[in-house]
Amino acid sequence: MKRIEVISGENIQSALGSSKRQYLLGELALPQELEYLRDPNVEAGITEYTEYTIEKPHYHTTTTEYIYVLAGESKYINVETQEETFVKQGDFYLIHQGITYAQKSKAGLKVLFFKYPSGNDKVTVEDDGSLDEWYSSF
Repeated sequence: MKRIEVISGENIQSALGSSKRQYLLGELALPQELEYLRDPNVEAGITEYTEYTIEKPHYHTTTTEYIYVLAGESKYINVETQEETFVKQGDFYLIHQGITYAQKSKAGLKVLFFKYPSGNDKVTVEDDGSLDEWYSSF
């Protein structure tokens, strides 16, 4: 019998206390702190940074990411075009598959994200140091 499934807010906050990113939904290959809901089609989760954080260049081969900023600010740079994108609380944005990007986020960033289709397709790109100056300031 089908039923409505719930992850309590208390359990989500507890998991985020020991992990900066917690998946809420998907068919995940890696272990999670949180008992997530199963769905083969979509992944969803929350990322929360308590300190300034960078993500090195990478892209996704098949996944498009849909992101809503719950709190804070972040900047992305398209590594190929050098176009910078600034997002803040209340913004919703998507990152198409195949875009190579890096990210820097102020302390306090919290986002709700969805990935479709589901799957771990992240490909890291060699960091040649050309983004070091970009990472160093917000």
